[in-house]
Amino acid sequence: MPKKKKDEGPYEWIRKWGIGDDLISDEKYGEEEMPVLKERKILTLDKKVIIEAAITGWQPVRWWRERGVTNLPPGSNGGKTCIAEQVDAILECVQAGAACIHMHPRHPKDGKARLHDAELTAEIIDRAYEQVDFIPMNHSFTQDFRKSIVWDFITGAQEALKLGKGNRYVQTSLVVTLPTYTEKHGIVTDEAAAEAVRFYEANQIKPHFSCEPFYFSQLYRNLIESGVARMKPYLIALQLGKHRDDLQFADPWSYLNVISFMGLVRSCIPEKDLVLGLHPGGRNWLPSTIVGLLNGADYVRLGIEDIFFLRPHQDEIPKKVSTTVTMIRDFCEIIGRKAATATEARKIMNIKRTS
Repeated sequence: MPKKKKDEGPYEWIRKWGIGDDLISDEKYGEEEMPVLKERKILTLDKKVIIEAAITGWQPVRWWRERGVTNLPPGSNGGKTCIAEQVDAILECVQAGAACIHMHPRHPKDGKARLHDAELTAEIIDRAYEQVDFIPMNHSFTQDFRKSIVWDFITGAQEALKLGKGNRYVQTSLVVTLPTYTEKHGIVTDEAAAEAVRFYEANQIKPHFSCEPFYFSQLYRNLIESGVARMKPYLIALQLGKHRDDLQFADPWSYLNVISFMGLVRSCIPEKDLVLGLHPGGRNWLPSTIVGLLNGADYVRLGIEDIFFLRPHQDEIPKKVSTTVTMIRDFCEIIGRKAATATEARKIMNIKRTS
């Protein structure tokens, strides 16, 4: 082996190339070594998130009691504290980050949910309004199979408008696409949905389209493309797991569904005319919601009506109505999104209070 020259250091071959010791100096690097410095901002997450909290749900109380949860749904034990418990649940969720509240009010007589009880709903809302602001995001449809199998979207809304002398109790109302899965359900015809939209918009009630993904094209043609719905932006919530666990029961298809169905809606409606949300549910509600929020969803329903287990791989159920609201609010803050207040949510959705 040839003898090493006395002045030849370990990096002498670099010096022979004329590069010099400052090759590894930080000060010599240019921006071409860090192209992210020149990349445009990605604005998908640069907007507030509207959170809705479903505080009671329609489900039988035994579902919780059989699993040792005695305080949910709020008001479900009936009695003197029934109303106060529901009011407290609203306050709890608003303070956790919810701008909107959805409820099937529980009656003090038996603690059971009432699909639509305008006076009971108004009493709960009035007491909660004394302390916080929020958007009542309920449904005002009724079912009376003695008259028709078709859902009645008008009568309940009329009662709420009369009680509130305007839209105090019914600032949005659901127009659903729930099909008849069993004989227990009524049906929503194209004519009934169109009648509902015309009535709601004439009375400053924001139509809230709660749509199963496979039905979106029908809703779009019947209500939006036809010009029946005029109140922009359109508020559309995709039912992804809500009630019947629509296609959300397996990985990774649940997450691909979220992205695909959101893209489907966006392909039909310009962004400026759309508030796009999710009604998640089922075992996979949490990761599906996260995927939706990362994909820029404007709105999400949480609470307890459609969410029973907290995580897909565990059987833990929430002990408080606000648990899921807090979980998603904290995630939104991590990714740089903030929960919208009621005032901000009204502005985003173009809701005007008339009383």
